[in-house]
Amino acid sequence: MQVTYGYYADEYGGNIIPEDEFKKAAKQAEAYIRRLTYVSGDIFTVENDAVNDAVCAAAEVYYKYNIQQKTGASLVKSENNDGYSVTYVTEQTDGKTAEEVAAKKAYEAVYPYLLPTGWLSRKVGVRCCDHKCRCDHL
Repeated sequence: MQVTYGYYADEYGGNIIPEDEFKKAAKQAEAYIRRLTYVSGDIFTVENDAVNDAVCAAAEVYYKYNIQQKTGASLVKSENNDGYSVTYVTEQTDGKTAEEVAAKKAYEAVYPYLLPTGWLSRKVGVRCCDHKCRCDHL
């Protein structure tokens, strides 16, 4: 793991994740980013601040997801005490799991950091034919 809690707090400026919870959330974030970028190679072989920031951003998403799964708490959207009515924030739509919602939020969190680096590209290279037939230009 490249990203430390010190980097998260000092360089990224994060203050949402407590130090004792950071390692778990960062591992989840790194696993997600590896899955997202596996086509292009190992994203964590070279030290890169954009990648570290992406890990921090995704770690915050996964930390919030873990807390919500652990407590089962939902955020209150509105409350009316006239006839006592409470509306909770619902991020899930029919047929989507909580994991899918967390992955979508993680993607939205890492996108601004990873897009300029080229790691989100799905472009596949084409080998060129060196002889006269030019069979690679069909």
